[in-house]
Amino acid sequence: MIFIGFTALLSIKAFLIDAPPALRMFARLCIITFLVELVGYLTRERELNHWIYNIFHVFYYIYLANIFYHQLSNDKIKVLIPVFYVTLLLFVIYNTLFIQGLFSLQTYTIVIGGGFIIFLSGAYFWELFISTDHESITRDPFFWFCFGLILYFGGTIPFLGMFNYLSENFYDFTVFYYRNFSNAFSILLSILIMVGFLCRKTYQKLS
Repeated sequence: MIFIGFTALLSIKAFLIDAPPALRMFARLCIITFLVELVGYLTRERELNHWIYNIFHVFYYIYLANIFYHQLSNDKIKVLIPVFYVTLLLFVIYNTLFIQGLFSLQTYTIVIGGGFIIFLSGAYFWELFISTDHESITRDPFFWFCFGLILYFGGTIPFLGMFNYLSENFYDFTVFYYRNFSNAFSILLSILIMVGFLCRKTYQKLS
């Protein structure tokens, strides 16, 4: 929670330096994420606050994919993003009505959304690799953002995808993993995002 707050605070830099649109969009997402996490923290004693995260996750994955739509250059990859919007929305509606409901954590949404973000982050890494830009890729904020997203979702999707099952059948393990591993991946993501915002180079869209 503290690291997410620091990330949101540091992301304000993107507006102060008149950063490119994609970087400002990512900064807005960091601020919104912190606000949602704050609401979730304040309502943590209530058993049915998962609906807050269920609604936020839909927004989060679509908004994040939209950032990649503006950041990526490969048209074959970009054409998949609008398809993802529609697919995710339809699945969330079906999942809410017939499978997991609104008041339990919709882990299937996390798996689908997180998996697609890993794919987009990998696509951006590939564009960096084949880019003719000779400047170090570590000076690109989105290098750090993508690195963090791959590590975070790669480390948490298997756990969060089974969260409801594990919490019902292996509650002690679920609490232990969440406190010691899931939170660690969240902190790592926050740190890498902060590194990205501290990069001296204002990111430029790859050509």
